[in-house]
Amino acid sequence: MTRYPGIDATYHFPDYPSIPRGFVNGPEAGPGSDAGSGTGINPVTGSDPVTGSDPVFRVWAPAAGTVRLAWRLADAPYGTDFARTQYREAPVQGEELSALGFHTEAMEATPAGWWAVTAPSAALTAVLRDLADHAAGAAGGTEAPVIEYGYLLDEDPTLRPDPRSRRQPYGPHGPSATVPVLGQPGSTSAAGSSPNGGWADRADGEPAPTSASDAPAANRASDGGWAGRAWDSSPVYELHIGTFTSAGTFDAAIEKLDHLVRLGIGWVELLPVNTFAGLHNWGYDGVGWFAVQESCGGPEGYRRFVEAAHARGIGVIQDVVYNHLGPSGSYLGMFGPYLHAAAANPWGDSINLDGPGSDEVRALILDDLAMFAADYGVDAFRLDAVHALLDSRALPILEDMTVHMEELARTLGRTHPIHLIAESDLNAPRLITARDDGGDGLTGQWSDDFHHAVHVALTGETEGYYADFADPEALPKVLRSGFFHDGTLSTFRGRAHGRPINGDRVSPGQLIVCIQNHDQVGNRAAGERLSHLVGTDALAVGAVLLMLAPNTPMLFMGEEWAASTPWQFFTDHREDWLGEAVSNGRKSEFARMGWDESAVPDPQDPETFTRSVLDWTEFGEGGSGDDSAEEAGAGVPGSEAAGAGAADAGFATSGLGTGSALGAGPAARRAIFELYCALGALRAERPEFRELAFADITVDAAADGGSAGDRWVAMTIGGLHVVANLGTAAASVQLPGTAGTILLDTAGFLAERGAGSGEDSHASRDAGGATGADGELFASTDAGTVRVPPMSAAVLTTAS
Repeated sequence: MTRYPGIDATYHFPDYPSIPRGFVNGPEAGPGSDAGSGTGINPVTGSDPVTGSDPVFRVWAPAAGTVRLAWRLADAPYGTDFARTQYREAPVQGEELSALGFHTEAMEATPAGWWAVTAPSAALTAVLRDLADHAAGAAGGTEAPVIEYGYLLDEDPTLRPDPRSRRQPYGPHGPSATVPVLGQPGSTSAAGSSPNGGWADRADGEPAPTSASDAPAANRASDGGWAGRAWDSSPVYELHIGTFTSAGTFDAAIEKLDHLVRLGIGWVELLPVNTFAGLHNWGYDGVGWFAVQESCGGPEGYRRFVEAAHARGIGVIQDVVYNHLGPSGSYLGMFGPYLHAAAANPWGDSINLDGPGSDEVRALILDDLAMFAADYGVDAFRLDAVHALLDSRALPILEDMTVHMEELARTLGRTHPIHLIAESDLNAPRLITARDDGGDGLTGQWSDDFHHAVHVALTGETEGYYADFADPEALPKVLRSGFFHDGTLSTFRGRAHGRPINGDRVSPGQLIVCIQNHDQVGNRAAGERLSHLVGTDALAVGAVLLMLAPNTPMLFMGEEWAASTPWQFFTDHREDWLGEAVSNGRKSEFARMGWDESAVPDPQDPETFTRSVLDWTEFGEGGSGDDSAEEAGAGVPGSEAAGAGAADAGFATSGLGTGSALGAGPAARRAIFELYCALGALRAERPEFRELAFADITVDAAADGGSAGDRWVAMTIGGLHVVANLGTAAASVQLPGTAGTILLDTAGFLAERGAGSGEDSHASRDAGGATGADGELFASTDAGTVRVPPMSAAVLTTAS
């Protein structure tokens, strides 16, 4: 792999045409070499490897007859406030270019459809040399200049952003901007600070970690820097930066990272952070793959977040979308054959992965992954909807990604791989089968079958794709073998679906499972969480099934305290026609499924976004996110209930009721959070979850699925038993061996905290179990049998 450092700090992989990409300024250099710092501008020493001339801007535009560069020096600092006040709803064009002080430079056609500034003006040359002085540390402490720029194609007077832009401070329609040097990922100097001038202190009063050198030893390289993270089935926490806190920024999210540590989280997965149209979006309408959304904190804020996560031993998974572009602000198609116009998917034109010109399109994707890993320190990528990647090549793009990420990890000196995780509804084991065994070699994939099986078991919903999971064998099967649909009939699809997993080639931890995620919550008509659908008892059972699953568990932000806020589908399109189309389309979609249109929130209504922001006051924290105390009633959900009423009111205006768990109040929220913490600690300490194979899992269930009163599933992994009673009556379950210690049972756990079916009782467990007036309150054991109260779960060891 050969690196050409520049404004976009991209990479050239030798499988593709040997043409430098983006802004070239210096000799070839790999990450960590003397010639490059990892991000931004590098010393101007040497000439362009193609033309032999001075350093140049270049862009791939094979369809253009002429291309010009337009540029100016930025005159104001960027940031979240800038992004929110200076957002452009249309590109700069015509006379506005000169009025805003843009200069133009001629560009020359070079091989393979690339255009380059081969003879920069004296003014541009002076700016470039000033940038080089700053990169070399020879600028005397002054701030580096920032260039705002774009390209003019043919006779069109409209400024188009760089397809490889690292920054879009005005949004996707505005000019691109250069990014100053940020420093190497993992270095102490690269670690940023919170807005008040210092890293947020931990909840226990100790200073928060500041760099990778503070990370656990297993994640540190020999030089003290970050070495990556092993994929060891540690829990994942999925969050959306814009709604995770009221501020909606990377810096505000940093202040909550110790909350994740308390939960035992090993990975934080960020929904897409690349540039999208408007200021509020899920992120899947992104159009600038290389540019970090400015309103969230831009490149500097993103780097600070990654560094802060690493300092706590948390790996970062970045969600990326390469199957389509958003409907507003996408200009790639004007530069070259980036799209398959005749091969649309549900979200728009597909990306050209196998047609003419697709070498450069694939290089754009590979370079984007490399940038996030090398320049920001990202450890893994969640690849959105890989089933929508249309690719007929012998070497598919997913395997191509695996090859290049393996090479990049070696180049960066990572101890652990750069992991690739597919979102796929194919149930195709080849995605996560090793390349040597004929697969694509990805680390893991999301598995919806687990979610669907647990959701049906807890809620009783059987509409749409949930119908097949009403089969009483669904939950036992996904626990035992991963996929429910492994060649079986999918009535939702009207055909057989999936393929069995070969347990000799794939491990359970390669499946990432959940009981809630952004899709399963946000794609409900009103964005209801599981806590709006079931009571606290069922939430607790779901938590046990998730956190002690043989797979890699993933939580969706707020799930851990039964957050009252919904997570609804929201957009901020500024074009009237597009906003109306999205709003009407959303209503029509759910009207076809029998919903009252008036009950479907309008994606364009700002209140839809506001309702979706987590309310940390119901978790016992102020809006600032300060964890000022660990005393009784502080730092756990429910010590303040002020937020719940506001959230409930929001549901009322959306045509929603308030679910069972919402009505349970602060005690339920506190208990659910403490349960997740206990389960996270239990998972971390139990050896059964290390290097687990499918052959190590034994699953039993009520005969023929049982009646409504007799529905249970029991899973044994090594010396650990997990029994979930999903019925309405107590269940007696024979275990494979003599029952030992009850490590946790949800009925007693909730009752002791004044929540669940025993929320009016604060009884304590006695040696042999306990009963109440309404029946059994706690789980109990008798030799090889465990007796579990209705809608509860018990975790036990095998007697030695």
